[in-house]
Amino acid sequence: MSDEFPDNAWYAVGGSDALASGDVIPVHLFGEERVAWRGDDGQSHVWQNRCVHRGMRLQYGFVDGDRLACRYHGWRFGGDARCEVIPAHPHMTPPDDYCIPAFQSADQGGLIWTAAGTPDEPPPEFPAGGEPLFCRTAAVSASPAATRQYVCRLATQEVAPGYFLMTNTYETSELTLAVAIQPSGKDCAQLHVVSAITTDGTGTQALRLYASAWTRRIRNAIEEQNRKEVVA
Repeated sequence: MSDEFPDNAWYAVGGSDALASGDVIPVHLFGEERVAWRGDDGQSHVWQNRCVHRGMRLQYGFVDGDRLACRYHGWRFGGDARCEVIPAHPHMTPPDDYCIPAFQSADQGGLIWTAAGTPDEPPPEFPAGGEPLFCRTAAVSASPAATRQYVCRLATQEVAPGYFLMTNTYETSELTLAVAIQPSGKDCAQLHVVSAITTDGTGTQALRLYASAWTRRIRNAIEEQNRKEVVA
């Protein structure tokens, strides 16, 4: 971690709309493997990506109601990350220490957030007002620091660590974009883009397509800059 991406902070790991009930996806933060999943109750969770039984990656598991099941032996873990069911011992009450290490997480402003350390504040809200619209996630083949440096040049404000606000002109309207950088690993990052528009009349799909194309251009520019720096 660094001054740009500090301990005890919130980092976005995906769009809320991109994680439907029953979904399980792997995520990385500072090279650490985590898993995000959403139960039938609509609650999202971010845990360590290993079952406490045999170390199987939970990303290969499945959601059973409001529990996450390991694919290997079917252990079910409730929303509090404690084991509730062991199929091989159906009458056994699992001990409390049969528990997956869980991280603070939240749905906020169209994004799924997870914590590094123990932040004092909740994750940032969407700063532009109105209903946030998640548009696109893009993987970037460049370091989080290089990604942040480029995004900084475009931004009007850094709302929280790695979370930037910028303004574009879309057709005849002013479009506000929020860009969250996920520091995935040493040489890779992800951009999560949320938008809002200040006037009515713009279709959701058209807005998403515009923001998606913008994100691709930014991703390509960051990677091109990174290639030139590596060659130099």
